[in-house]
Amino acid sequence: MRTTNPAAALGVCAAVTAYVIDRHYLQVGWSISAPLPMVWWVVGGILGVLGAPLLFTALGRRAEPLLDRPWKRLLLTWVLPCLVAHVVWLGLIIVVLGRLDPGFTGIPVRDTAEILSVVVFPPPEFSLLWVLALFPVVARLTQRWPAAVVLVLLCVLTMLTTAPTFLIFMLFGLRLHSAIDHLGQTATWPNIALRAVVALVIGGAVLGVDRFPDGLDTAVAGLAVLPFALTVVSRLSRLRLDLVGEAAVAIFLVLIPVAALFDKILLARIGLSGSAIQYLAALVEPLIIVAAVVAAGVLIIAFIRRVLRRGKAPVLFEVDR
Repeated sequence: MRTTNPAAALGVCAAVTAYVIDRHYLQVGWSISAPLPMVWWVVGGILGVLGAPLLFTALGRRAEPLLDRPWKRLLLTWVLPCLVAHVVWLGLIIVVLGRLDPGFTGIPVRDTAEILSVVVFPPPEFSLLWVLALFPVVARLTQRWPAAVVLVLLCVLTMLTTAPTFLIFMLFGLRLHSAIDHLGQTATWPNIALRAVVALVIGGAVLGVDRFPDGLDTAVAGLAVLPFALTVVSRLSRLRLDLVGEAAVAIFLVLIPVAALFDKILLARIGLSGSAIQYLAALVEPLIIVAAVVAAGVLIIAFIRRVLRRGKAPVLFEVDR
């Protein structure tokens, strides 16, 4: 999906950083006395709440042309290709992780039943293509329903499976895009402060409750921080992040294999290194890995465009046509 709004670029960078910190950086056996890992842990927690909501809201805002397609064309040119891509990508990820680190994601895929479960109801980090496939179908079937009802029902559904978590933010972006634009237009300092307080109180309260179901906590906290996050992004609209924003989907897809590769190469080595190397790694390693993930996604889109020789990303990455 293509977008010139910096929300997609900032959102995917935040989501990638949070994932790298949680699944790799915090798993290193740090032996340094400086509180750098603690600082990155806090940064990762904040970015983890902001990243996916910003990214998927931005994607949802650009997806309205999908709803104008006839059902047959929608299913054949969007839903089916996305689902096929979901299965193929997931298979490749399982193969890559099997060679690098089967336990990197913490999601078991040891037999056919577990693999089938991940395919049909994928956990959030595996659900991007699944969400893109089902989003226009859910959006069209519920387009006459009030937006609040749809969002509440999906939040409730996350108590059964975390798979539709990101679908909530895409529908938020689609159904409430005019309200999102209004956020930037009414962004006075008192409004920004109020939205920041709401984000901090509700988001912090939800994430601080251990009994909150997985998926539901992400959805509620994300919806709470979105007004503040989108307001801040509206103030950054002059940032030229088109390359990253247009490659946001590809960046998210290559996150797991690239991060797993760095984990395989660096995790044990850093843990056994001397203090000088550990201090340096503790300071900059997440930035290096995030830069590698972003660069890989941007290069993939550039390669696809060059192969297709038409200067545009393929259908899975763009809807405004």
